[in-house]
Amino acid sequence: MSYLDRASHLDRRQVLRIFGAIAAAGATGAAASCTSEPGGTAMEVPSGRTISVGLISPALGPYAKVGDDIQKGFKLYLEDHDYLLGRHHVDLKTAEEGATPQSASAAAKGLLKPGVIALAGVANPASLTAIAAAVQAAKIPLISSNASPSTLTSAFFIWRASHVEGEAGRALAPYARAEGANAFVLYEDTPTSREEASGFKKAFVDLGGRVAGEVTGKGSFAARLQQARSAGANVIFAAYTGADALALLEAYQASGLDAKLLGPGTLTETVDLSKLTALPKSVYTAMYYAADLDNEENRRFVSSYHKAHGVQPSGFAMAAHDSAAVLDKALRLIDGEPTATALNQAFSLLGQIDSPRGSWTFNINRTPQQKWYLRKLRRDGQVPANLLDTDLAVLS
Repeated sequence: MSYLDRASHLDRRQVLRIFGAIAAAGATGAAASCTSEPGGTAMEVPSGRTISVGLISPALGPYAKVGDDIQKGFKLYLEDHDYLLGRHHVDLKTAEEGATPQSASAAAKGLLKPGVIALAGVANPASLTAIAAAVQAAKIPLISSNASPSTLTSAFFIWRASHVEGEAGRALAPYARAEGANAFVLYEDTPTSREEASGFKKAFVDLGGRVAGEVTGKGSFAARLQQARSAGANVIFAAYTGADALALLEAYQASGLDAKLLGPGTLTETVDLSKLTALPKSVYTAMYYAADLDNEENRRFVSSYHKAHGVQPSGFAMAAHDSAAVLDKALRLIDGEPTATALNQAFSLLGQIDSPRGSWTFNINRTPQQKWYLRKLRRDGQVPANLLDTDLAVLS
């Protein structure tokens, strides 16, 4: 798309200011990269270059809800920045991740062929592992917008804007131990849920706690919660998603248990909470984001997201929004024509990143060092929401 085509996305006053700045720079021989509006706000002049960026996410399969949030969060950043990243116009190429790692790998390879400078997205952590080899071979950086397997630490071209599997469980363990010495653990039989349960159990036991019972896979949640009651559980840790998570929340509400139900953010953020017949009173989740965090970056993000979609953003949408923001910030560090190699090097120079989640940085394994929050499921007005309860820990 040409610069004149792009101008259709701006209002008339913005277009006149941009062309006026370009004309002024040409007349004086200056190489200015921005001008100022009457109020003193800096306004950038596009570089005239177009870069291609690929976005991989699923509309099908068990990660479709996460994929939809990734699409919305990433595209919102582009829309709010006039489809410019680092002063370069973005030609966004999207690909369907599908329901399997194999389909995700094929999607990534398809995007790498047209010469994209970077990839972003990927909802299924197992898909990230499948994509890694192709990304490494092509030397094209990928910014992951959802969880990453804990084993994927040596992939030089993969950067994470979300988290590593197992961190939510680790973050919750001290809070759970403060509730009592006995925990009952429930989780679905998937790699991600097994990682979260394992992270929780190890950290909980290291703190002197005891796993009073453990059940995995599908089954009657009412019966499993009764087992937790009989075992004298002070807390119940549960790692479920989607329809199974909704069924567990319903069963927990009906059980009348006093023990708090704890879980990773996916326990409530992969669920249509409006389908709950009643709101459970003691459901808490750990995540690196809550929509009611009190910082300027988050206020702007939540306002823009709500205006665009009519709902509060999820952690998945925020991480995708940050994926675009990280690309933007890194591209600004590159002089001249941006390349994938230069971009990959620029990520390591970013330092502190101001974000709706709060400030964070990439660690040596290209993973966020960030604060984790405890959110309580409660009503925000008439709408069920995951609202901030307290800080948990800084993990890296």
